This record gives sequence, structure tokens and C-alpha cells, in this order.
Amino acid sequence: MENSYLAAPDESIHYYRGISHTLYQRDIPYVLLMHVGAFNAEVLQGLLQLYRRKGFEFVTLPEAERDEFYGGATDLNLPPGSEALEEAMTTRGLIRPPRTNFAAQLDSVCR
Repeated sequence: MENSYLAAPDESIHYYRGISHTLYQRDIPYVLLMHVGAFNAEVLQGLLQLYRRKGFEFVTLPEAERDEFYGGATDLNLPPGSEALEEAMTTRGLIRPPRTNFAAQLDSVCR
């Protein structure tokens, strides 16, 4: 189950990095949001190892928010920016890459 669970963030890394590089020719500081739960606690070590293997470094939220990508969301004097990488792709008329629907897969397992 853990390997299956870790397939989703592994694919998400490639998905969002691809979009970030299409839009900005670089990685933006990504924000990792996790929900509190027993299973998340169980797989946390594997998840952190996955991110480290992929070259990620961990910073605080205020450090990440200093990036210009988040400027419209954090500086109320600026016009609103894109709320998400996917929205920025749509705004620019770019096609998002295909993505596995892991929620549907999980739903079929948990019933």
C-alpha cells in the first residue's frame, strides 16, 4: 500500500516540475501540504526520502512565499497572480500534460 501511495507524489513531482519549467524555465518553491492521519505518519519517511532523491530541499513557508510566483498571493499591493500552476497554464492558453487520476484509483480500492 505504501508503494502505491508513493506513486502519486512521484508522478506529481514530474507533472508540476514540467509545468513549472514550461512556464518559468525553473522550479518554483513548491509547497507540501499534508493532512494529519495515521497513514500519512506511517509513510512520511518514505515521502521525504522520495523528495530528497528528486533533489528537493525543504524551506519554510515564508521562504517559499518570497518567490515571485507567490507574489500576487502574498503581497496585497500587487494584482492577483495565478493561484496555481495549472491555472497559469490555462491563462496562457497552454495545454496541461496528462495526469493519472489517483483519487479514482483510491476510491475503487477503498470500497
